[in-house]
Amino acid sequence: NARQGAVLILFYPQDDIIKTTLIERPVYEGVHSGQIAFPGGKKEEDDADLITTALREANEEVNVDPQQVVVVGSLTELYIPPSNFLVTPVVGFSRERPDLKPDTFEVANILEVSIEEMTDPSIRGVKPITPREGITFDSPYFNLQGRTVWGATAMMISELNALIER
Repeated sequence: NARQGAVLILFYPQDDIIKTTLIERPVYEGVHSGQIAFPGGKKEEDDADLITTALREANEEVNVDPQQVVVVGSLTELYIPPSNFLVTPVVGFSRERPDLKPDTFEVANILEVSIEEMTDPSIRGVKPITPREGITFDSPYFNLQGRTVWGATAMMISELNALIER
């Protein structure tokens, strides 16, 4: 009975470097407070499919124009127990950098990360994560621009890295 959702992993050029966009969620009373994620969210009734969901959410959260995105596929679906979401990572590219603007209600900060940075082995590690008071566990993570990226987003990045390395 998981809710369906999708995120957009968008690759685009900037100064002859291929980048992707991650968002930092604001701090709020919720399970994903302050976390780093790809733009995305819950499938709405009006969404034709999960590709539509990913494009709509990326437009709402960071102003990505869906008309500029060429969808090339998706990664493995991930179940996120704390929020009961089954998330489909949709992968696309744009021939130009989007005019990124955060929705201040949903996005505290936008991170533009190069493929080189994302695939650098030195940013990978394992450390204690405390998602909420009283719960701490050792988790694989990526250190991207001084931020800890763990959980489902880290799993998506790991799958992307495996595909890129092939």
